[in-house]
Amino acid sequence: MAQIALNGQDISLTVQSQETLGLLGQSLIPLIAAGHELVASLGGIVGEALKQGMAPTDAKVQACLWLLHELGVRALTVPSDGSTGGSIDRILDAADLVRDTSDPYSPGNMATGRALATALRNVSSRTFILNGEARAVRLLPREKIVPAIQAVVDMRRLNEPVHLTTTRALAGIVASGASLQDERIDALVELASDLGIVALSVDRATNTITFEAEFSEANAVAAAYLQGGGVQGVQGARQRVRYLNQQMRGADGGAPVPSGAAPSAGGAAQSSSGMAGAKPTPKGLIRARRRR
Repeated sequence: MAQIALNGQDISLTVQSQETLGLLGQSLIPLIAAGHELVASLGGIVGEALKQGMAPTDAKVQACLWLLHELGVRALTVPSDGSTGGSIDRILDAADLVRDTSDPYSPGNMATGRALATALRNVSSRTFILNGEARAVRLLPREKIVPAIQAVVDMRRLNEPVHLTTTRALAGIVASGASLQDERIDALVELASDLGIVALSVDRATNTITFEAEFSEANAVAAAYLQGGGVQGVQGARQRVRYLNQQMRGADGGAPVPSGAAPSAGGAAQSSSGMAGAKPTPKGLIRARRRR
């Protein structure tokens, strides 16, 4: 049975309900969006619960401790009077964590909370490279992200893969001369990251959009899980990203990429109707840009 030391006391951990884990996830997302570190946020929730008189066996406390355990924490000190402070007294190093090669999004790991811990860790540390500049992927509140989603929906062509529509929308704003700190860019970068895109270049002079790296399966799967996709949603996201990356690798060898398929890493998507109209064309052989 899994255990964690809380304030010097060994606490046995039990699997909590999906409802409890879901409510905890919903309370953590705004904290991550506000820039709070995931482990510290979980510790803060535990401290507040202890202050309210909850026991370590309470479902809410158990869910937090379980996620901390999944994140590698083995011992922590948390003030029970609501005061600030506390510490992580023992945590596994990265080498120990990677020894577990099981799929964190298997049905069993979804049930225990490992999937939630993995997904939250992912969305709290994503980066995106736009025109060579690395930037943190911000988690924006609903009122900021909904207009971006609607913009993508409105401009999506018939049967167009959503990752292409999203990149066209992002490229259109960048090409308009908007500041890279524009929240519309932040919103579309978040959507792009959710789809697994990690690096994109927009060339206003040549009217091209270039995918500079393969898609991230970890990013896409984490987003699918947190959006309530469950086993099927995670499997769908995983298959989509693997297919797109296979397309990129094929383009690297010089194979034609048909219209509507993903541009390659380093492959350009062009259009004469402006950046928002950029799309892959069937005319060229799209090749991956080799990096030294």
